[in-house]
This record gives sequence, C-alpha cells and structure tokens, in this order.
Amino acid sequence: MTEVHIAIYDLSNGMARGLSAQFLGPQHAIDIIPHTAIVAFGKEYFFGQGIEMCHPHEFRMTRGIQPIDIQSLGHTSCTQSDFEAWCRAQAQGRFSATSYDLLSRNCNNFTEEAAREGLQLGRGVPGWILEVPQRFLSSPMGTMIRPMLEQMQLTNAAPTNVSHQMNNDQSYTPAATPAVATAAAVNPWADIPETSPAPKESNNVSPPETPFLDKQTALLSTDTGVVKLCLDRLNPAPDQHEILSKLGNVNYAWTHAELQSIHQILRSFMNEMKQVSFALMLLRLAVLREAPLINADESQSIDFVADLLLKNKYGSMSTRSMAWCVLSNAFGSKQLPSWTTDGNNLQSDKFLQLIDKAVNDCDPTVVDASAPSHKSLRQSASAFLYNITLTLTKYDGTDGNSELTEAIMSVLIGCLENLGEETDSTSVARRYMCIGQILKSRQFGTTAVGLTKDLGMLDADMIRSASHDDAVGKVAKEVASLL
Repeated sequence: MTEVHIAIYDLSNGMARGLSAQFLGPQHAIDIIPHTAIVAFGKEYFFGQGIEMCHPHEFRMTRGIQPIDIQSLGHTSCTQSDFEAWCRAQAQGRFSATSYDLLSRNCNNFTEEAAREGLQLGRGVPGWILEVPQRFLSSPMGTMIRPMLEQMQLTNAAPTNVSHQMNNDQSYTPAATPAVATAAAVNPWADIPETSPAPKESNNVSPPETPFLDKQTALLSTDTGVVKLCLDRLNPAPDQHEILSKLGNVNYAWTHAELQSIHQILRSFMNEMKQVSFALMLLRLAVLREAPLINADESQSIDFVADLLLKNKYGSMSTRSMAWCVLSNAFGSKQLPSWTTDGNNLQSDKFLQLIDKAVNDCDPTVVDASAPSHKSLRQSASAFLYNITLTLTKYDGTDGNSELTEAIMSVLIGCLENLGEETDSTSVARRYMCIGQILKSRQFGTTAVGLTKDLGMLDADMIRSASHDDAVGKVAKEVASLL
C-alpha cells in the first residue's frame, strides 16, 4: 500500500484573499487561486500542458512556489505502473494538452479524478477548491476577472526542463513548450520531440581536480565515552548491562549471538519509549560493530529507527538528532539495507521519504534555527545525506550522462535549497560535500551539473561568500570548479 497526498498551492501567492473581495464582492470572495497535484510514488502528478510529472522538489523550486497545505488522501493498492497507465489513457482524450479549460477541466479536476478513479481512493480534492470556478462565475465582476485568472493558470507558466510527460512507451521526456503543445497531435504523449543527449566530455579535457572531495570518507559518530552514562540512565538488568558495556571497547571481537542480543535489548528500550536518546546513543555504536555473520537484527533495528523518524515519534530535537546519527553510521559503514530498494532494484518509497525527512531537518529557516539543538539536528541530518550520497554515487561503469535517480535528485535539490540561509559552518560544509560528490560523479556528474546550472540555485556570490569560511572554503571552491 502506498500513501497518497494532495499538494495544495496558491497561484496568487496570497493576493487573492485581499483583492477578490474588492472585485468579486464579499459574498463571492475567494481565499486562494488553487492549484493541486497528486503526490505519490515519490513524484508529483499534475495537469497543465497535458498530464505532467516530476519530483516534488523540482516542481516547487523551478516555479518558485510552495504548497500552502499537504493532506493525506489515504493509501492506495494501485501500483505506480497502473496509475501511470491510467494517466496515459486520460492524456489521449479528456486531459490532453489541448483540452485544458480554466473552469471545467483544470488542474483541480484532474487531481480529483486521479485520486478517485486513477488511484481508487475514497477522498479527492476538497469541495471548496472544486467550487472556486462557480463562485467566481457567479460574481458580478467574474467576466472581467477571468483574464487575470487565466494568466495565473499553471498552463501558461514558463516551461521548465524538469517536468516530464510520459510517452506511450513509458519513457520520460521533457514537457513540450506551449507552442509545441498547441500544435501536437490529439495524443500529446506521442510525437514529443526527444531531447538531444548532453555532449560527452572530450577525452582531451581533464576533469577539474577535487583533492578535498576525493579524500573524504563517511562521517561516523564513534565516541564511546558516553557508554557508562547511557548504562546508568537505562539501568538495564545485570546480564544486559554486562553485554552492553562491551560497546565501549572498540577492539572487542563480537559474535553474531552477542550483536543479535545487543540489538534486541536496545529495541526493547525504544519500544517502551524509555530513555530513547540513551538507547540510540548505544545503538549508533552497535551498528558500527562487525560480526562474523550478517546480523539480520541490525537491519531490523535500522528499519525500526527509520520508522520512528518517519512517524514523528521522536519528540525532542536531541532524540531526532541521535536517530540520524544511528542511520548515518549504519548507512556510512555498510551497504544500504535491503528495504531501501524495491523488487525492481529501484529506491523504495520509504527510502525516498527518509531522504525527504532528512532534507526537512536540514532546513535553516525554521524558528530558532540558531539554537544549539537545531544546529545539532541539521548537522546530524546532513551527515546522513552525505553518507548515503557516497553510496549512491559509487561508479557503476556508466558515463556521467546517466539520468539522475530519484534519491540523487532529492539529495541534490535538497542540499541546494536554502543553502545561502545556513549559518552553521559544519552544516554548510556537509551540504557542499553532498553537492560536490554528485557533481563529480562519473555516473551522474554531467547530468547533475546541467541540472544545477538550470535551477540557478547556486550562484557565484554564494560560493564566494562560503569560500571565506575556513571550514567550507576548500569544498566550496571545488564545487565551483565542477560547475
């Protein structure tokens, strides 16, 4: 089962609330000019120049708009392939690129039908959003205001090269510009011009040297000095105390049975939500310990911590920070757990949601962002993002023109977002390290450089400012050289 959300945007950016009462009259005033989209399977699906899809971060960054609300519509049993097959069928008729109608066949009508018919959910678009066109038309000034609304409609927005339409062969290509879409055949997903592949770098041109990035390894939290304190606070049974105390000895040769017991004990403390922070402090050390055999309990513990993060079960920021330390250590010292991929060897929804959660916890624009607890949270979350970046960018033999995976895209855009607002040097450095590892990747580098330039989220002034900081300067300069 996959959870489905609806993202609600205000295309007027707050202007509708103030102006509509003046023009439409108090009885017909509208709070927002709504645009809605389906968010599922790690993508955002919407109706504009035909049915389009892209990663949620891409949509919001390229259009300079953020949702005013995101609501859960429930869980669907439909698969991604089933839903996208439904989208392709709708795009041949009712929701084609030429069928858009401001008042009767708009983005909100598509979202409603996609939720109830395409995904077979019991909920769809809130009724008040679907009623906006009728409220507008029933006003005395409705006819005069219609041109203004048409200009605000997403279908007339400047096209970007990061939203995609699906061809009949289920491959993805950039959405056509309005001129192309108007002249398209009845089926807008057919005959969409393919983009020319990015030119390959000449063998005669040496890639920029990145000595600082090249020597970086995983960021691991290894301090064992807190073991005694944690045991004092957890107060485990004597036999449990004996085995947990061995976590303070980095040279201890663990057996499979001992590590299995360690994970079971620590999960029991977290299950009861007793002294969770101290259990996590010990668990971050446990995931670094080696055993002769693969420890299935370790994967279960990592999964458990990830679930608690995604369900917002960790109340304090210090506990969330320690949870990211556990995952950062686990993902940085070993291969990614099996649950991070699905049956098709693609990143799982849960893994992508975990990345989005880390990106959100890296946000430097929240209230009290300068507080030590907030800084610690951003540092831990950014360490997690860096460690998974090292794994995701491991060279697989393909060239730098490979299409970015959903996970790579989320990390790249997430680290670029609000980067200039971050004042903590450690967090800035780690985000630049994520960006740098992706840009210099032999598999994704060329594609990532092109996307970063297109998004325009990292300019010369920002890099120049960061370069003055000793903790950031080296990596910022190397990122600049890659661009």
